[in-house]
Amino acid sequence: MKNFFFTIAVLTSTLFAQLSAPIVEEVYGGRINAITGFQLNADSSRIFIATESANSIFYADVYANATTPVFNRFYVMPGVDATAGYGSNIQKIAAHQTSGNVFFLIDNKIYATNPSSTFVNIVYTAFGVVDNLLIIDDYLFFLNSGNLRFGTLDASGNFTEDSASPISTGISLNPSTIFKNPVTDQLYVFAGSTSPQIVKFSDNYYSMSATTTLSTIIPTTLSTLNWKNFGIGPDGRLFIVGDDEIQKFVAYSDDESTWTEFNTIGGVSGNSIAFSGSSTDYYVYVASIYSNYKGESGTWQGFGVPGGMETHPNDGDVYSDPNNLSIVYMTTDQGIGASIDNGSTIFEIDEGVEAVQVNDFSMTIDKQSAWIAAKSGLRKVVNYLTTPMWTNAIFPDSDGSPYYSIEMSREDTNRVFAGNLRVYRSIDNGNNWAQVFTPESAPYNFPSIGTMINAIEECSFSPNIVMAGVEIWETQKGGLFVSEDNGINWAQIYLETSTDGEDVDVADIIFSNENGDTVAYVGAIYDLALPQGRSVYRVVKNGTSWVAAQDMDASGTSVGYPITATIQDLVATSTGDTIYATGTDAGINHPITYYKSIYGTNLWTTMTTAGYPFSYGKQSTAVTVGIDTIYVAVDNEIYYFPLGASSWSLGYSYPNGTRINFLYYDELLAGTSFGLYGHLGTGSTDIGDEIASNPNEFRLSQNYPNPFNPSTEIKFSIPQNSHVK
Repeated sequence: MKNFFFTIAVLTSTLFAQLSAPIVEEVYGGRINAITGFQLNADSSRIFIATESANSIFYADVYANATTPVFNRFYVMPGVDATAGYGSNIQKIAAHQTSGNVFFLIDNKIYATNPSSTFVNIVYTAFGVVDNLLIIDDYLFFLNSGNLRFGTLDASGNFTEDSASPISTGISLNPSTIFKNPVTDQLYVFAGSTSPQIVKFSDNYYSMSATTTLSTIIPTTLSTLNWKNFGIGPDGRLFIVGDDEIQKFVAYSDDESTWTEFNTIGGVSGNSIAFSGSSTDYYVYVASIYSNYKGESGTWQGFGVPGGMETHPNDGDVYSDPNNLSIVYMTTDQGIGASIDNGSTIFEIDEGVEAVQVNDFSMTIDKQSAWIAAKSGLRKVVNYLTTPMWTNAIFPDSDGSPYYSIEMSREDTNRVFAGNLRVYRSIDNGNNWAQVFTPESAPYNFPSIGTMINAIEECSFSPNIVMAGVEIWETQKGGLFVSEDNGINWAQIYLETSTDGEDVDVADIIFSNENGDTVAYVGAIYDLALPQGRSVYRVVKNGTSWVAAQDMDASGTSVGYPITATIQDLVATSTGDTIYATGTDAGINHPITYYKSIYGTNLWTTMTTAGYPFSYGKQSTAVTVGIDTIYVAVDNEIYYFPLGASSWSLGYSYPNGTRINFLYYDELLAGTSFGLYGHLGTGSTDIGDEIASNPNEFRLSQNYPNPFNPSTEIKFSIPQNSHVK
């Protein structure tokens, strides 16, 4: 790991056996599900985001001064962090200024929590699904099985349902959403479809009663599209936004009966509409586009046009700052972005958002440079051992699909391969990219949805050879592909079939130089229902062809019978004499790790299960080799096995539900479903002992601020590369 010169604000951590608590690498961002906020005071706003991550909700305070806005870092909400178990599916959130709470939906319950508390309160439990919620001042409205329920919130965020609640909306479509008309203060409920439904309540939101009636608005003149987004402008103009899966369409009405419809920019319609400005002149924000004049035709363009962008906006949630009408927040391919000029120029504000689903990692031998592949793009780090600098998310050829694999050439660090559904290559260290392969094309014709390039591996001793392993979701099968000219031309290697097309789902690939033979070991995913492909294949280059054979048949195992398993990860020792494979026996039975001594027994042998989480339903996903220790990830836990030991030990437990996608030794890096983390090794250094034994080597810099208010940073250095407590 890095040589550590610490900035301390009194750190505490629990050490689990050999491994320290995880230290976050500064890889921020991720998929954002929802954005909301409220006015914190006269010149500041508090912004909340829900993420597709085990860290469910974050908040940040923004100094929204008109001339010099300051976007502070995000912090995970303590009651809904990765340890709380709420997961990645919070889609709807609403903020309450009086209590400071953020409210969210999961299934049939409404919850609330506060940035200053670890407590989460169940606000309401409904019979049937709760679709949507809206907070206006101290009133809470939500939809429950076609009914509008409503009531008041007190200063602590407690809910009291109104005696007139619920009121039936007459809408049967789900999901539905609630909106307030800013001119009349009346509520509207919208349900999207090819024939959208809108109802309007007769009374304003604070005067709902048993006598409140509803009227129906029927936009019969709209085209047959997927209309799924609704909003009401500052002048009362009704907006409906939809798409045909190719481009976005906008429709608006000033009289609730006559509609103007037109198409705009490519993409889908997102899930919210935001506005800023006065009733006579306002901006409209939706998905990845904005209008600079009341949403009218000819006034729409993409976020970041003409001013520029750090990463691309995507068709997700949008939110207008409650303090500053020039600030708008939007989802981006990297995470969350903002603009201080109404969308013309956008930039990333992801600092602190630990929500990146990291899938793969590749690093140079000198540890100075590395790449990661994530669900939200590629990222590169330079100067890793000294002053690491991570790039913003990179999307080759503007392809925003999740990235599952990355490979950095050991021979030429300018050459990088990245895989999602397709394989992209850069020959100038990621500045420019070209698509070099996709199994979508003939003769393979793999589906565009559900196909994943799980593994890309360049042969270190013959770098012109590159392999790609493909998995297809559900019942279809992927395959193994090879290029022998640095990724320009590709062909399929048959593992179980003899024709191009579906073959075996591949999880991982490593190369081995065995007495001059170029050999690839290929980890396969086993499916009991469709048992084509299993365990490990040994693929040998024979002239201009490749010969594949199942390597865990009876003749290849120390037990003398076939081993049937899903092998998710393979790794070789630094000398290349031993290979380790980890996965799940028979695909589902229990996690297991194997090894093969290439220049010894040359047989696959099961590692001991003493101390191992040897139980049904658990899955082993990653393995790596340290200096003298094997590390394996099983579900959310990391186990370690010192060479020569008799049993495994638990090194560290991430929160339940966490998936560890890879392990990399240096001391140890873990790529998880919510970020990239480092683990330090054997124990820690006590500062007092270090000062006593090396009084002339300890250097203390000035602390800041001084005095402590409310905390301070103390910078110091010690002559040891170790974890400090």
